[in-house]
This record gives sequence, structure tokens and C-alpha cells, in this order.
Amino acid sequence: MAKYVVSIDETRTFVPPGHVKCTTRALLEEANVGCKNFSMFRSEFDVGGIAEPHTHPFEQAYYVLRGEGIITIGDQEFKVKEGDSVYCPPNISHAVKNTGNEPLWLLVVNAPPK
Repeated sequence: MAKYVVSIDETRTFVPPGHVKCTTRALLEEANVGCKNFSMFRSEFDVGGIAEPHTHPFEQAYYVLRGEGIITIGDQEFKVKEGDSVYCPPNISHAVKNTGNEPLWLLVVNAPPK
């Protein structure tokens, strides 16, 4: 039987390389629902948490669920807050920093999935 709904309690958690004070939950991925064209995660940055500058060969989008921070794409810095959306093109350096006084939660979509 196909799986279409994943409870938060069923999600895999991990710390991505180069992320500090951050936990990521794999919400939708090939391993839990079989999606082939994207994957979706929730990254939870504690106060002061960061994702160091990095690149990857796939597109990535963020939706700020909670908190505020600075997202750097290439040589540009953007202040972000709850409700903002961000596009990270493939092979362009990007980084995240929680600059607020509460956790920064990002909904992250990778296409194709990684």
C-alpha cells in the first residue's frame, strides 16, 4: 500500500554536515513515501545556529516557518523572518544563521531530492 502521510514521530532526524546547533527532520523523501522528484525537510536552528557556506548541484527552496535570521546566497545577505521564501540556485554558495532570540525553523525543499 502506498504511503501518503508521515507523522512527525516517524521522521528521520539528522545533523547535516557543516550545520551547528541544528537538527533536520526528513519529512518527505524516497525512503518514507517514495517521492522521486523532490524531498522536503524541516531544519530547526537553535539560537546562534548556523549552516556554513556550502554548495550542491540541485535547487533548494526555504520557507521560514518560525524565527528570523540571515541567509547568504553568493555574496548577498538577506534578512529573513517568518513567512519569507528563499530560492537557492544549484552550485551557488549559500549559508544560514539564526540571528534571533528563538529557534529558526526552515521548511526545505530539494529538487531533485538529495
